[in-house]
Amino acid sequence: MSVENPLVSVIVPVYNTEEYLEECLDSIISQTLEDIEIICIEDNSSDDCLKILKEYSKKDDRIILIENESNQGQSISRNKGLDIAKGEYVTFLDSDDKIQEDAYEKLYKFAKDYDHDLVVFNAIRFNDEGVEWTCVLHSKAGYDKTYSKTNIFEHKTLIYDTSMSKFIRKDLIDDSGFKFLENMLYEDLLFSMELFCASKCLGILPDVNYYWRVRTSENYSVTQNVFKLKNLRDRITISKRILDVFNSSEKNSSLLDTFYKKLVEIDILQYINEFDRCEKEYIEIMDNDVRPFAETLPEESFTNLDDIDKLKYDLFLNEDFDSLIRLVSSERSYKDKIKELNAKNRSLRKQVNEQISINGSLKKDNKKLKDEIKLIKTTQGWFSYKTKNIYERISKKI
Repeated sequence: MSVENPLVSVIVPVYNTEEYLEECLDSIISQTLEDIEIICIEDNSSDDCLKILKEYSKKDDRIILIENESNQGQSISRNKGLDIAKGEYVTFLDSDDKIQEDAYEKLYKFAKDYDHDLVVFNAIRFNDEGVEWTCVLHSKAGYDKTYSKTNIFEHKTLIYDTSMSKFIRKDLIDDSGFKFLENMLYEDLLFSMELFCASKCLGILPDVNYYWRVRTSENYSVTQNVFKLKNLRDRITISKRILDVFNSSEKNSSLLDTFYKKLVEIDILQYINEFDRCEKEYIEIMDNDVRPFAETLPEESFTNLDDIDKLKYDLFLNEDFDSLIRLVSSERSYKDKIKELNAKNRSLRKQVNEQISINGSLKKDNKKLKDEIKLIKTTQGWFSYKTKNIYERISKKI
């Protein structure tokens, strides 16, 4: 069923995610809120994404398919979706992620009840093995309870929220002229901060889940490849643009201290942690562009770091890169060993559970056998047993 006046536009940029795409689409088309349009922008994938999208669009005419003639990137694809979106509210879903079945119904009702410009909701990280865990950034963002009416100036820790788990009034985007910065990774971070600063009435709904995949196969998402030069350059550019947003007014500047803490605790640190497996040019960019900026940050920005991370910053700021490389390499080896042990532990638990299931089945069979023996010992039971046995033998001969 097509929807002429959709309540919600779901924008899905698609590129080389054939192994996840059906799961993503199934989570959208099965939504309890049916008055939605599903805008899929196929970005010239080299796999079977286009074929899958065409098959789904035949089954569900709420799907609007845009085909890029060349690979243009996620930001341009999202902007194309925004250009044609007709929904009262807009939301995004990456094509390797999925969404809770009643998410859009709950979000739409919540947004309408309190006249929200923007609603943010929970994100659960999960991997290809189905293991789920709490998103660290969302726990820092303070999604501990429902907030009916707030804003980023009252709830500054929203700066830590970098996911696509947002439900946005379309008029807010149109009136503000917001677009994703094109040909950039992490363009959603800047877009989110612009939305936060422009939203007068914001809601937080933690009981709705966006399932945010961490790929464990060889087909990593582009933002998982933190050690790549483009990844680093784009993150620096986006961070500078976010600083411009916060410095654009006195009100926005009240967010700077929280943003500095996020830069130190999350953003800069994740790039420092790649020193043992990156190119020489990567370290040069970090030394020339990032280190001088980090030196200007307030001391309070570093207070929440643990001792190991404080040591990393000390080595980084003092340009002792050889020691830093040894430290992060040793830490990586330790974490890899922990992952290996955890994987073995999960495998052993699975084997134990399978054995428990087998034992349970054997116990049931044993009980059934005991009951039959008990029955056979009675005169009536023996007669029934013999009759049944004779009947089975006659049946086989026939």
